[in-house]
Amino acid sequence: MKKLLALILTLFFISNSVADEKIIGAITLSIGKITNQKGEVLKAGDKIFFGDEITSDGKSKSQIIFLDETVLTIGEKTSITIDEFVFNPSTLDGSFLATLNEGSVKVLSGLINQKNPEKLEVKTAAGTIGSRGTEFQAIIDEEENAQVLLIGPGEDNTLGLRPGVVEVANELGSVILDTPFAFTQLALNQIPTPPVEITQEQLQQFQNFLDVKANLEVQDVESVIKEGLFDDQQISGNEIIGEIITTALNLSDGGLTFDQIAEVLGVDVIDIIGEEGQTEFENESGENQIAMANAEGGDGLAYILRYGGTNLGQTTYGQFQGITSGTYTYTGNNINMAATKGTGSGTFNGTTTVNFASQTINNTYSGTLSLDGNANVDFNYSFTTDYSGGAPSTTLWGNNNGIFSINNSNGNTATTTIASDAGFDPTDFTAAAGSYYADAATDFFNVQMNGSPNPSTGSVATIALNVSDYNDDATDTENTIDGQRGGIMPSRD
Repeated sequence: MKKLLALILTLFFISNSVADEKIIGAITLSIGKITNQKGEVLKAGDKIFFGDEITSDGKSKSQIIFLDETVLTIGEKTSITIDEFVFNPSTLDGSFLATLNEGSVKVLSGLINQKNPEKLEVKTAAGTIGSRGTEFQAIIDEEENAQVLLIGPGEDNTLGLRPGVVEVANELGSVILDTPFAFTQLALNQIPTPPVEITQEQLQQFQNFLDVKANLEVQDVESVIKEGLFDDQQISGNEIIGEIITTALNLSDGGLTFDQIAEVLGVDVIDIIGEEGQTEFENESGENQIAMANAEGGDGLAYILRYGGTNLGQTTYGQFQGITSGTYTYTGNNINMAATKGTGSGTFNGTTTVNFASQTINNTYSGTLSLDGNANVDFNYSFTTDYSGGAPSTTLWGNNNGIFSINNSNGNTATTTIASDAGFDPTDFTAAAGSYYADAATDFFNVQMNGSPNPSTGSVATIALNVSDYNDDATDTENTIDGQRGGIMPSRD
């Protein structure tokens, strides 16, 4: 996320031809009312200057990225002053000093802290907080006392960082926080308390300061998303936007469709899910669109919006062969099938499990369908692909297929011959013969998700099913239905 925001910030300054050295950062997200010392209301994309005092109202939240990629997340009813910011992008030398007057702020250290571990400091009335390359949060209470939390690795560490060190000090003494979720209190005229592991009640208090989403109505969420996108590039990876989308999905009765989300974002559906995704989306019911957005095997659209990613191309045999244990399971449920020729419809479920120890891909397809006005039939078919002997450089695309027949009266399935084979007989798949011809496939892509805990190899799959029957002369397909679900992220074991 930081790399993406830094890129956006750089482009922002370039596009505006700004050479003023006093500009030190930009607002990347503004929820509610965010103002500076002049009383100016700040929105996403507004510049931050040396000496600015940033203030948030109730039910407000903001995110600022500085030129060195330091990120401040400001909670509700917060005031923070940027006292000093010096940064040389060539040498990475610099210093960052801010004063937290009230409220809460989360600090994710940037390049200054990497080069100069002693040069990032947040002052409070009760003492100072020095970051040594990590992520921490501080809360100031009504008595001007400070509570400080070191955020460690794991799901609560937004970028999977090492714990690092935070030093909390005043004129009476200091303590070091070097354990994930270590907590200390800093009171006026008192030595900082010894570090302890934070209680669940205290942790909830920290989270409440930054979790404004829980207080938003659906319409508020929609306006927040619009305001929060100051650059289209953020659509492909912004942690907070992803979180807000998740909230919007949860707050809207059952979720939002891709159409609704696109409208909220002020973009086209194709900008969110791509050309192939849009084609798939157009064949889906509103219910299925919601399921796709909420995701199967992950957080779906919200996941992509949160992390962003780079398509590294189709997965090869060698990439799967290089993993020696565990499984990936990809699941797509209630996937719509629409007629692409003639008449027909259906739905299907697909489950694909890659077993790295046995080097096999196990696939199960089941569902209900009908072609050419016949009654609906239920079907179930499983097949296994052995990828142990494949050439390492060859892609798995098109090589994990199951070709089978479906009896059009009772749904019984049987392995059959692929249509391109010399022994293929289309008369087996006419109305008279009583069978449909089915082609099932799961294909894999490598996607590097920015900041995600998921590894890149095979992190996304497409599950697809095509079913046809032939005309009475067995010379051409008469009815064909297709369905697919793309962008499925695996559950891992």
